[in-house]
This record gives sequence, C-alpha cells and structure tokens, in this order.
Amino acid sequence: MHPVLKRIALNGLLTALVLGLIGLAFAELGSILLGGSTGRTAAVESVAPPPAADPVKDALRSRVPLMMALWGFLFVAVGEGVLYLLRGGRTSAATNTTPTVIKPDPAEVLLEELLRQVEAAQANPPAESPPVPEHQGPAAPNLRESAPSPSTTTAENSPTPELVPGERGA
Repeated sequence: MHPVLKRIALNGLLTALVLGLIGLAFAELGSILLGGSTGRTAAVESVAPPPAADPVKDALRSRVPLMMALWGFLFVAVGEGVLYLLRGGRTSAATNTTPTVIKPDPAEVLLEELLRQVEAAQANPPAESPPVPEHQGPAAPNLRESAPSPSTTTAENSPTPELVPGERGA
C-alpha cells in the first residue's frame, strides 16, 4: 500500500472516529433543546400523550455524527493529497539506502586529539626530578628569612598604620 494511502487511512479514520463522537454529543444536545421547545403547556401535556417517536430527533441522532465523520475523513484525505503533491513524493529517510558520509567538525577532531594527549600523559607520569637545593650558589638569598610572617599579631605585616583612638587618618 502506498504511504500516502496509509496516512490517509490512519489519520482519516481517527479523525472520523473523534468527530463522530463529537457529533453524537451535538445530536443529543440538539434533541434536548428541541424537546424543551415544543410550545406545549403543562396542562395540555397532561391530557395529550407525547408522540411516540419524533422524526427530527431520530434524524439528528443519525445524520449529525455520520456527516461530521464523513466530512472529517474527506478533509484529511484532501489535506494529505495536497501535501503529497506539494512535497513531490519524497521518500523517507528510513527507506533511503544510500549511506551518507558525515564529516567530523575540525574543532571536534582537535578536541579529541588533545584529550588523547592528556590521557596519555596521565597514564605515563614523568619520572621524578631530583629535589632542588635551597641555596643554588653563594649569591642565592634565603627567601624564607626575608619573607614577612603570616601572623596577624605583628605590626610589620599590617598594610595600614595603626591608628590611635580619637585620631583621624589623613
């Protein structure tokens, strides 16, 4: 079966079913409204028996759902046909058997290469280098003695001068 006919059958039947159910609700609503507008008074109704079958209500209950279902199916069939003509009968990607070659993005290739290099470097750690002596000759200063102390109690580490209470800084 042609794919367009399958789509028409599936979508058209679902639309006809839904519109038929809505048509039933409309027909019942219409028969309720027609039953309430007979123009009879309560006194006349108690004397005369109501008619056995109302042909208008029966016609509403059968014709409205069928016509809504029929017109819904026809609308879907025409719509699918127009879409098929406008699209030109393209084949879907699933039925296309020619393989498509996807070229990777150059940035992605570069990132993958960098990732491989980092993983290789982590897998093979470099040999440990010998420790560097503290003094590398007679002219090397001892940085540990000349660096300021990290304690907060000494005055030489304070970046601002101490203020005496009552004085303002200039």
